[in-house]
Amino acid sequence: MILAGSQNLLAVQNAIVGVAAKGMSSAAFFKIMNNSDQSDTLYAVRADFAEMAQLHVSFRKDGLVGMHPVKFVAVPARSTFYFKHGGYHVMLMGVKENLTAGKKVKLELLFRRAGTITVEAVVKR
Repeated sequence: MILAGSQNLLAVQNAIVGVAAKGMSSAAFFKIMNNSDQSDTLYAVRADFAEMAQLHVSFRKDGLVGMHPVKFVAVPARSTFYFKHGGYHVMLMGVKENLTAGKKVKLELLFRRAGTITVEAVVKR
């Protein structure tokens, strides 16, 4: 678990990244627990091991399934927000190395209030 701030008001847990070969895409999933009385906003993610990292959301509409980027994700006060399969996630495009099961990689999550939180994600199938 990674905690932000001296009062541990924002926590990120269970970070995982999907297996991918060099040059391909992957995705990151985790949960954010906002224990403060104020909402926060995740507006970017950095991953040195990928050419690009974007916040995305999956959708179903009229029998179609797809996804598209979002500019930010609001995390309400006193809530838990999940980045999970079929919902919000971080797309990691053009991975620079093979991401094999068990490997650990770092993600930097940029929040408006909490600042930058660095998490270690485990690569899983």
